[in-house]
Amino acid sequence: MRRGGRILLFLVVLIVILIAIVFLVLGGNLFAPGTQQQAAPTEPMVSILVVGQPLKLNDQVRPEAISTMMIPPSAYNEKMITQPEEIVDKYAAMPLDQGMPFIRGMVTDRPGLNQPGSEAARVIQPGLVAITLPLNWQSGVAFGIRDGDRVNVIATTLFVDVDSSFQSILPNNFGQVVNVGLQPDAATLVTLGMNNGDGGRPIGRAELDPVLNQAVYLIPSEAQRPRLVSQQILQDVQVLHVGFFPLQDTQPQTTTAPTPEAPPGQQPQPTQPVAVRAPEVITLIVTPQDAVALTYLLYAGAKFTFTLRAPDDTSRIETEAATLQYILSQYAIPVPAKLPYAMQPRLDKLLDPVLAPGTPTPIP
Repeated sequence: MRRGGRILLFLVVLIVILIAIVFLVLGGNLFAPGTQQQAAPTEPMVSILVVGQPLKLNDQVRPEAISTMMIPPSAYNEKMITQPEEIVDKYAAMPLDQGMPFIRGMVTDRPGLNQPGSEAARVIQPGLVAITLPLNWQSGVAFGIRDGDRVNVIATTLFVDVDSSFQSILPNNFGQVVNVGLQPDAATLVTLGMNNGDGGRPIGRAELDPVLNQAVYLIPSEAQRPRLVSQQILQDVQVLHVGFFPLQDTQPQTTTAPTPEAPPGQQPQPTQPVAVRAPEVITLIVTPQDAVALTYLLYAGAKFTFTLRAPDDTSRIETEAATLQYILSQYAIPVPAKLPYAMQPRLDKLLDPVLAPGTPTPIP
């Protein structure tokens, strides 16, 4: 009996020890009434793209330089790249070490966009250049043009007749040739001089007067009148910027003037807005050859007009140059006949309409 009691005591101690171990491992859940925890379902891992080979600045991302890595959904960020099509054949915007996850912004469509320089230069596509031209309300669609718009460019210039040898405007001024006399056995002695009384006399022409039936010599009553021509020279040109570009380290100007403090008992004066300066220039993105042509026309004194296009308009329309003859014939404008009567008062130029005195000016 004594030996059997010892064996029974040993078994009881062993069972107590096993129960204690199980309780410690399972945290007491074994004995919680009806609260057995179910195993949480495992979330699927996310496959992201990582740098498989080190890339230098502006290196092209080849398929062999791309690897994948599985991460839990909790570690995934929407900036991470999962599709190789987003980065293949693009260029590294920074040095990339092996194993780094590909993040949007690490690659660019064109090499060199991450180089130091102006933000305006990053907008220009390879093979194109930017050029700046004068702008005013009349040439710029009443300042309705904005950055990124597409416009057509019309050039207007004046033409005059010139002497091809002198390269001076016609008619030429004539000089005076005086035959002083002849000497025996000698060449004719002549003297040349300028007859520039009254500011010079231009060369005229001889015509037969039908009334007097004799020749008369006519000279111009005024200088040669230039001939005006306008033509559309560029179509579907992108606007890079309207107005002057901000200089580096320039602080933005405030839109309102400071309001002085009102004395006690008085209402403060309303804030006076600062007048906005109208843009004076416009910068276009053109081909290098068009930039050369625009530079020539600019220094030749041509005036430019910019017509605004619809954003989805990609058409090209051939236009005919506008001259006085074209305007008269195309729009059926008759040349007024010389009549024995006229309107009074005399009108030598077109006048702009003006408001009557005291009429308030409408505010836009």
